[in-house]
Amino acid sequence: MALVTRKGIARYLYESLTGNFLGFLIGMSASGLVSRFFETKGLRNLWGLTAKKTVVSKETFGWLEWVIALVIGFVVFEVVNKVLKAYIQKEFPKLKVRLFRLLIQKQWHLRLRDLSSNVRAKRVSLYTMMSMRNGTKSE
Repeated sequence: MALVTRKGIARYLYESLTGNFLGFLIGMSASGLVSRFFETKGLRNLWGLTAKKTVVSKETFGWLEWVIALVIGFVVFEVVNKVLKAYIQKEFPKLKVRLFRLLIQKQWHLRLRDLSSNVRAKRVSLYTMMSMRNGTKSE
């Protein structure tokens, strides 16, 4: 059984957001594509008499929106998972080297180390204060 780590959770969230969620958003926005080519009968087009687009029933229009959203969302999901992730994995080492060089050049690594030690000290003092407030005794 694999242990759950922060890195594992972050990787899972990243993959879910980039693939599934992006595909879902693009698919939902693509459902408006159906209204570009089809329309339903209504008062504004005199129940289809003055329609400039193909007139379909409301049920068919709903199904068309759903199918188009599903297909385009799936295509975007696959493109993100196959092409974009492969590109990012290929280019990430170069980006990481540039980032580390920038950190060292600007001496941010020293600031981050100091910030980390300050946060650690505040966390210990906060824990001590909370345990004293709750009446916890260390025997």
